[in-house]
Amino acid sequence: MFDTASSIPATTSFSKTPKIDLPEIKNPWQALSYKGLEHLLLEYANGFAATKHVMPFPREVFQVDKDFQEGDVFQRALILDTLLDFNSGLQNQLNDIITAEANYLFNARRKTGIGGWAYFPDLRELPPDADDLAQVMQVLLRARYSQAATPYFEQALNVLLNDQANADNGWESWIIPKNNQTEEQQLQTIWVNKAWGTGSDIEVVANLVYALILFDSRRFAAAIERGLTFLLNSHKNRHYWESTWYYGDYYGTYVSLRAICAANGPENTVQGTVAFLENSRQPDGSWTERQESNPLQTALALLALSIGKKHLGLTIDEQWLQSSLNYLQQTCDANGNWPSSPFIRMPMGRPMGFVHTILTYESAAITSNYVAKACNHLCQNHINQN
Repeated sequence: MFDTASSIPATTSFSKTPKIDLPEIKNPWQALSYKGLEHLLLEYANGFAATKHVMPFPREVFQVDKDFQEGDVFQRALILDTLLDFNSGLQNQLNDIITAEANYLFNARRKTGIGGWAYFPDLRELPPDADDLAQVMQVLLRARYSQAATPYFEQALNVLLNDQANADNGWESWIIPKNNQTEEQQLQTIWVNKAWGTGSDIEVVANLVYALILFDSRRFAAAIERGLTFLLNSHKNRHYWESTWYYGDYYGTYVSLRAICAANGPENTVQGTVAFLENSRQPDGSWTERQESNPLQTALALLALSIGKKHLGLTIDEQWLQSSLNYLQQTCDANGNWPSSPFIRMPMGRPMGFVHTILTYESAAITSNYVAKACNHLCQNHINQN
């Protein structure tokens, strides 16, 4: 049981986890999903202190007021996405938290230039990017803020889709106008070419395609088709998608498969990816990253598998799933939490063609987020509820 939340403004944090009334738990997958949800609500109560990504950006090099920058826009948008998954099944008991988080995302947007959202909102050298834009779009649209949010999407999308299109049918990840740049945008261009890197990133394009489908699939039909072509070409018959900015094979595969299914892409591609996911599972029911099993990659693989099977109109055998259930149960600690695992990777040196350092972000809340999301998706689509 969790506490009941009443009215929750965006700046509020709690000293204890908000309580909600849970329905009767019908199976162990649902029990795991609620453990993950409880972790997310506790993280919300603590002001997302363990979710923030903190990195040094010294004042001697960057135009900053402090030597460390904090970012949690992308992470909180991911968590809000999962809260939205659960809300209807909980009779909308998460409404106040969803409203608070939507307000936070509205307020976290860039107030200069084209607006949009940046991974580190206060770092002038870092442009707004397509990945943050896509993730924020998805949750604000799902939370029914389309009318209020659309003006904040339009200018960034216009620049991205028109100025940042690449010959490979993808788009640049950084959203910077090509012409008539402000002083800040000129600074951002310098740093893109010095540190952040250029080119189409598979997982970013996939996230954007899915956001455009949710936003207005008719209006953006040409862009969606373009992005789908890019994803299918990036697939190269390997049946998985690599990521630039994320660890492992399964985040990029999840977001790419989600976009392809939503766009009604080729069925044989979905079938091939489903087979890859089934065949890459380890004997203990896990999926690996660098030959090491972890709950985050396992949850991402299960989520992708659940989405692909649902799209194909197929169920997943519960006996086959049992070893994955056992693995997730065994890796959950006594407090109901899963360990953090490397999630975001920032390759430094891309513009020079030599990656000399990879900076890593991980958070136990992100692991719990994807465990909760995957288990909930499996419950809703593949697990016998009787």
